[in-house]
Amino acid sequence: MTVTDNQLFSVEDALARLAQNRDQGLLIASRAAETIQIYVQDGFVVRAQAHTREASDAVGQALSWKDASYTWLRGVQPPNSAKNLHISLIELIAKFGAAGKPKTIATGKLANNNGPKKDSKEAETKFRYFLVPQDRLMERIYLNKTSTVMGRDPDCDMFVDNVDVSWRHCLLDLQSRGMSVLDLNSTNGTFVNGILVRDAPLKPGDRLELGPCAFAINREALDPLP
Repeated sequence: MTVTDNQLFSVEDALARLAQNRDQGLLIASRAAETIQIYVQDGFVVRAQAHTREASDAVGQALSWKDASYTWLRGVQPPNSAKNLHISLIELIAKFGAAGKPKTIATGKLANNNGPKKDSKEAETKFRYFLVPQDRLMERIYLNKTSTVMGRDPDCDMFVDNVDVSWRHCLLDLQSRGMSVLDLNSTNGTFVNGILVRDAPLKPGDRLELGPCAFAINREALDPLP
């Protein structure tokens, strides 16, 4: 068993590296008197616990700490494998990590009185996205969350019942800038318009494929608030 200190990377950086190298062990995140234990294996969280939180909530708390330190214990396994989870590290970082969230930049007003004035009451057009299954063209599956996990796990936000679809296959992310898809280390891959993707934007008219299951991406404009 080896111990790796934390002088070079943040907790988020460390988990991102573990998602890629698929190492196995225990990451202990610490801040003041608080600690969070995160057991990982093959790019997945198999156990996570803190004083008051567990599972994805515990990992989310660790990712929210900006001044945390960590210790990596390679090869350590959770004491009771029967209670193991199976949550993708990539999914959790996309959901809770700062790297997966859009950066907001504050800008001042431009001193330009010659250009056309914009009506202060003008509202930005907002959209509601939905998927249309290829085998049920009259059906619309609306995305009501900013992060939607698709997969064969019945606990997924969107259950896809097909043996060629991974347990937690991909994540659909909705932000003000639009929609994107992130593959969660699926076995058969995620395709957009026939192209294998890892992380890709989605736009209306695109075809999203999970194994033999395909969905058309679409959206409808919402009426702006008065």
